Amino acid sequence: MKMTRSLRSLLAASLGLGLALARADVALPALLSNHAVLQKSDHTRVWGKAAAGEEVTVTLGGVRAQTVAGSDGKWQVSLDLSRIGAGPFELIVAGANRLVVTDVLVGEIWVCSGQSNMAFGLARAAEAAAEIPQSANPQLRQFRVANVGTASPADDCKGAWISARPDAAQEFTAVGYFFGKRLQQKLEQPVGLILAAWAGTSALSWLPPAAFAGAPEWQSKQASVQQRVDDYPVLKEKYLPAYREWERQYQRMDHPLDPDLYAAPGVRLDDWKKVTLPNTLKAEGLPDAGAVWFRKNFTLPPGRRDNAMFQLGAVRDFNVLYLNGKRIDATTVESMKGGFDVRYTLPKGALVAGENTAAVRLFTPSEKAALPSTLFVGVGSARLSLNGPWLAKVEFEFPALTDAARKALPTIPPNPGTHSVPGRIFNGMIHPLMAATIKGVIWYQGEQDSGQPATYWKMFEALIRGWRAGWGCEFPFYSCQLPNYGAKTDKPENSLWAQLREAQAQALTLPHTGQAVLIDLGEEDVHPIYKKEVGERLARLALARTYQQTVVDSGPRFKALHIAEGKARLTFTHADGGLVAKPLPAHYQPTSMSPALKPLVRHSPDGELEGFALCGADKKWVWATAKIEGEAVVVWSPSVPQPVAVRYAWANNPTCNLYNGAGLPAAPFQSGN
Repeated sequence: MKMTRSLRSLLAASLGLGLALARADVALPALLSNHAVLQKSDHTRVWGKAAAGEEVTVTLGGVRAQTVAGSDGKWQVSLDLSRIGAGPFELIVAGANRLVVTDVLVGEIWVCSGQSNMAFGLARAAEAAAEIPQSANPQLRQFRVANVGTASPADDCKGAWISARPDAAQEFTAVGYFFGKRLQQKLEQPVGLILAAWAGTSALSWLPPAAFAGAPEWQSKQASVQQRVDDYPVLKEKYLPAYREWERQYQRMDHPLDPDLYAAPGVRLDDWKKVTLPNTLKAEGLPDAGAVWFRKNFTLPPGRRDNAMFQLGAVRDFNVLYLNGKRIDATTVESMKGGFDVRYTLPKGALVAGENTAAVRLFTPSEKAALPSTLFVGVGSARLSLNGPWLAKVEFEFPALTDAARKALPTIPPNPGTHSVPGRIFNGMIHPLMAATIKGVIWYQGEQDSGQPATYWKMFEALIRGWRAGWGCEFPFYSCQLPNYGAKTDKPENSLWAQLREAQAQALTLPHTGQAVLIDLGEEDVHPIYKKEVGERLARLALARTYQQTVVDSGPRFKALHIAEGKARLTFTHADGGLVAKPLPAHYQPTSMSPALKPLVRHSPDGELEGFALCGADKKWVWATAKIEGEAVVVWSPSVPQPVAVRYAWANNPTCNLYNGAGLPAAPFQSGN
């Protein structure tokens, strides 16, 4: 039978399609892309995908390896890079096609993970203005893993490598940058940082699937959060019409006037009321419900005005932000998430050099109107506090809610986000990295779990063990202990943050771990801006314990307690250079966002050391006098003639000053109780 031209064309096309399907191009993960850093090792892994059974050849700096893709299309080779230089090299991968990855270095790879204080960018750090202009260093690089949570373990992630330089360094993790810089200088080797951090995340978010298998309580938590995620779209869909009906029925609808009457430049302000924020509106003599405008002038310091944001804080009401008369953004009934911080990213040109004017309209249809938390403008590295005096003007006021209206008010459903399901962030951000050969991990997390210190250690242990199992090695894991945070207290009371620090310290029972104590680097803000010392304390741990350099890597740690004649005698490890009572200032700065100082209250004015407390058998804690005697600290109080236990720096934001001769602070502790 003769084949027609159209049939021959159809068969040829089908054959071509079949060949194309059979011939899958070799592909590499995002982590193996231009400007990458590979771990200097005799078993450095390179991996990717190709057609099943396809031969793949990998070459870098004269080192060559071959393999065949498996039935699932995945392939992996191990390169001996222990004897080659730093590069740069080309990584060449050849199969059905040929890939060339350029500017590849060989050095030390560290994963930088945790929550917001690890994600905290160099641009926001106190040291940014001095550091960024001189940051050019092609041997210090970062790969930022995109924030993605997935239901099952992912094989790849999104991200790209950047080198430290003035136009890119602001994107580095500040802690990781200073950690990596110190390593790079001391080791004289390239350092690659893999940043995988997500603000506001619990340790549960970072646990591998296997960790949940033997923990019913975590499985229950996982299922509970997943249910809230699944329910949210339905609840939100029901909420919107229910709310609209409520505001119509009880006559609580918004009816805004022309915003230029309140937000435009040059508005007369002689009839505006002076108020102080943050506060409730009722406390400032303003309506508890309705629409109220707030205005404030603020002056930006010289320098850049991009990469800016405006924080209104934990506002539960609808609001609109204007800057210099222009509408920036709004939180509406459609976009309201319910109980979350309101932060607006500012478009380019929103801020001007010199004086700026912020105008905020707060619309409260229900009651208890408030701007209850810290307000500030963030510009690059700067945080300009807007707390304090504002001007306010009432647009309109609603009468008090009736009991019927209050009971009928629909609740805004909180949006947990799919990433909040325990384990999902591990799946999307850590599992894709586990094929890579790394040197170790630095970790800064715990703020989100400060309310559950009793269970944190189990989560933290499971995380460390689970990550090491996934990577197939007991790599070094160096963590940050939570810093001092919040307002200072007058009494030696219990503290959830102190308990969480104690739980974090339990990680030191695992091999190849270390902890940077930050009890002197925090402030009343949960995001302290001084990050250089944080990174360098982590670097001390790595240099001493991983690279065997002679470096003091820890401050004093409690060793033993001996009680005699009504006094407690404490001994310590890591007292390099002797125990030191660091002088305390007469005043302190509660937050870096405000220059205002407060007097530093001494609880043991007759002693050289602060932060020690004693209790007797009655478990009532009192401040105690403490002094250094040789290699020990002696603690006593007339109020506790027979002490049984001692605490040091046991508070959210303690005043404490015990150090070693290397200038590193003693770790908080409690003992004997």
